[in-house]
Amino acid sequence: MNIHMKKILLALGGLIGVLSSNLVYAHQGHETSVSFLAGLMHPFSGFDHFLVIVLVGFWSAFMLKKIWLGPCVFILGMCLGVFSGLSNLPLNIFEFGIAASVIAMGLLLLVQQQYSSKAILSLIGSFGIFHGFAHTELFSNGSFGTSLLLQDLAGLILATGILHLSGALLVKFLNEKTAIVAKITGFASVIYGWLLISQLSFAVLGGAST
Repeated sequence: MNIHMKKILLALGGLIGVLSSNLVYAHQGHETSVSFLAGLMHPFSGFDHFLVIVLVGFWSAFMLKKIWLGPCVFILGMCLGVFSGLSNLPLNIFEFGIAASVIAMGLLLLVQQQYSSKAILSLIGSFGIFHGFAHTELFSNGSFGTSLLLQDLAGLILATGILHLSGALLVKFLNEKTAIVAKITGFASVIYGWLLISQLSFAVLGGAST
């Protein structure tokens, strides 16, 4: 085994370890307040949320060569998810959707094929809906005025945009190493996503048996 392959395997093992160790932080919950700051902090409240947002920016810059196209679609879907959150659907369904989005973004980076842009962007928009809906969990803690809700949404959009941009800038920084880093990150994200789904499944089955 050559030195280059050893470095790749070490990086992959380390990344999987980091992602696995963050399972406990995957959407643990949110601040009880609704404000610009609460919205701003939300993308950092769960590692799954954080990871997908960064990967959308990374994928858009790397595969589409259009930095803001993927992020804009994701943010639009996220806003739709926030507004649809008032429908009181079971949050567990959307937590599975978030885990699935981790797997899907990982696969896109791992395979690195030029699929239909419209199909992939539609998929990314649906990911945004899942993530936006999860944010509305905190709205169930009380009644909030329209002004506060809009401030919260503004903070959420700003933070999400910053993380999208961070993912896109990684492509510029990595340059010729982008492809291999994308494959390593993609593979690790797929494993992490399946671990999330397993964790959620056990939680749902455990709750159903009590």
